[in-house]
Amino acid sequence: MPELPFFFFLNLFLMESILSNILMFVLGLIGLSFLVTIHELGHFLVAKWNNVKVNTFSIGFGKKLIKFRHGETEYCISAIPFGGYVAMAGENPDKLKDGQVPDERDFVAKSVGARAAIAFAGPFINIVFAFVLLMILYMVGVQEPDSKNLIVGFVAGDSSAEIAGIMPGDTITAMNDEPTQGWDDFREKIGVSLGAEVVLEVHRGGLPMNITVVPQELVIPAQDSTGKPIKMGIGDIGIYPRNRVIVRLPPVEGSAAAKAGIAEGDTIFEINGEHISRYEEVVRIIDGSKGETVNVTVIRGGDTLTKALTPAYNEEYERYMVGIQMGYVLFRETKTVRRGPIEAFTKTCSTSWKMTTSIFRYFKRMFQGQVKVDAFSGPVSIVAVMGNVWMSGFQDFLMLLALISINLGVMNLLPLAITDGGLLMFLGIEKLRGKPLSTKTQSVIQNVAAAFFISFFVFITILDFSKLSLFLK
Repeated sequence: MPELPFFFFLNLFLMESILSNILMFVLGLIGLSFLVTIHELGHFLVAKWNNVKVNTFSIGFGKKLIKFRHGETEYCISAIPFGGYVAMAGENPDKLKDGQVPDERDFVAKSVGARAAIAFAGPFINIVFAFVLLMILYMVGVQEPDSKNLIVGFVAGDSSAEIAGIMPGDTITAMNDEPTQGWDDFREKIGVSLGAEVVLEVHRGGLPMNITVVPQELVIPAQDSTGKPIKMGIGDIGIYPRNRVIVRLPPVEGSAAAKAGIAEGDTIFEINGEHISRYEEVVRIIDGSKGETVNVTVIRGGDTLTKALTPAYNEEYERYMVGIQMGYVLFRETKTVRRGPIEAFTKTCSTSWKMTTSIFRYFKRMFQGQVKVDAFSGPVSIVAVMGNVWMSGFQDFLMLLALISINLGVMNLLPLAITDGGLLMFLGIEKLRGKPLSTKTQSVIQNVAAAFFISFFVFITILDFSKLSLFLK
């Protein structure tokens, strides 16, 4: 059988990476398009309920790629997938000719209450969808940490944590006098504390102590050929959870590990009674055995097994070895938590409130200088993250879907002129004045807002592409 050239395997690897990246973006677009669809469906259904003529229901903007007509409405999928719209008759009163009376089915002809209901329906359905999804997840069961305390597994060199004196094995129980709530909550609070002093309650050897750290900006080393690190705009102190050392590949045939029955995927828990948290510890103990038999305790599934291995001296590496290759996975001490309807409702309310207010916390900290604008993500990053999380685990994807759905609803309710909240603002003014603002005034406000948001969108999209290498394989 002829040998396959190296370039065959290289091309195969590249093809697999490309297909993986394409799948990531396709899955992300499906997730985002779903949220846009239910948002626009809210507008559409309430418009129909109020007998408003709907000309177009579109997922996406720009050129219509797929379209069909049912009744008076054209349904389509358009080229730019980051959004959508429902085009209703009479939305733009400035297009009416002088003296022309709006048709009774025009949007502008409906009462303030009816128009407000149509505008509110899109964000509302996003928020309700997220709430219902969270309720279902909490009742079905989600993975949650066994403990809300943080056990430090690794401290990065020259990081804020190392400078402050935090060490591997330390347990962090509180931050600024508030008990810790797990790693995700901790990362968010550190993330919005760039440059600010943070006081951590740390337990070491059973003794509590307070350690003050100042988060530095999180910078990710270059992921591509540009050589440029990626600034994330949020704070980081350089500590990470504990890892598990696993057997990454099948043991070498005929080696001590293979003879003892060590298998790919086993977690190396202890050697001769010494707990293992880094692969360097495995190398040290095995080489230090000088060929004497060692007892290796591994975790396989739910079983704990102890194997006796006799290391052999390797001339090439000049040390004793047992024939395994090791890797790391996060030491996730979690359990499945299922809740009854009442407890699930309470938990959903708490999570929904936290998700709803998260955007305001980031804005507040940005104005305080504790978050940089680099921290914000646009549609490209959102699609990449959604696809990446979906490929990693469907339950995590559903939690992310709920988070983005709530944020989509909240952002659209802000009174920002070109959002649903902006329309509600104009309708509120109309209700108070007894008549709407002039078409010219509304047009000026909307044009200024549109110019600002288009500029901001372009800026955020440029930032997105600078971060894109984080998600590409």
